[in-house]
Amino acid sequence: MKKLILFCLAVVFTAGINSCGKDSSNSDLVVYKVPVDIAARYIALAFCNATAGINSHMENAAMFTARGSGTFDSTFNVKVIDSTAPVRYNYNVVYNFIRQAATPPETTMGYTSQGTFSCDAMISQDGPKGNWIITTLDQALLTMNGTGEDAGMQYARLEKVNFGSKITYTLNNVMMSKVSPYMAASGTVQVSINGTGPLGVLFGYSGTITYNGNRQATLVLGGVTFHFSLSAGTITG
Repeated sequence: MKKLILFCLAVVFTAGINSCGKDSSNSDLVVYKVPVDIAARYIALAFCNATAGINSHMENAAMFTARGSGTFDSTFNVKVIDSTAPVRYNYNVVYNFIRQAATPPETTMGYTSQGTFSCDAMISQDGPKGNWIITTLDQALLTMNGTGEDAGMQYARLEKVNFGSKITYTLNNVMMSKVSPYMAASGTVQVSINGTGPLGVLFGYSGTITYNGNRQATLVLGGVTFHFSLSAGTITG
């Protein structure tokens, strides 16, 4: 996997804009700035459960809280490395979960991870992390707030474009279920992505993710609206 990623990150860049899993019809166009479509695709993949992304760890934090877990630290590996799988990933993860002696009660979770994911649309070497506070433990839904980031190197396979990026995000009253599968029912995430694309050209976009329930979300990025699955990372717009 590392050899494949290094090869992909070294290639000359050509471009076209398509959603995940579609062929590019403009692969002979040189990309000088990473366009919003590619940036949005990466954000969707970085958040989705299929890549062991940020949303999957948010659901874990909700699960630990709802089940009454006590304070713990944990280091573990999550991976899908079967070459026939539509999405492959391999991440080393560290959790720091704390049940606070507060009134009203609350929990906090910090997590860091480092690794790679790969699918038909994109390859990424990155390091997602987050620090979240979970409150309203005595109510029907948990409330999650906090911040995080995800920095690394990506290769958009459809357009043959590589770029370095950093996602930063802020959770704003994301309401999480207290029963399995502990999904977000509502809430928003302020998100931005900044980085360097082909020929060193800078790019940057900001926007909002809105949780719509059932692991569906709307992303408005750079004034453009996209819809994506938090389960699979597939995106339309």
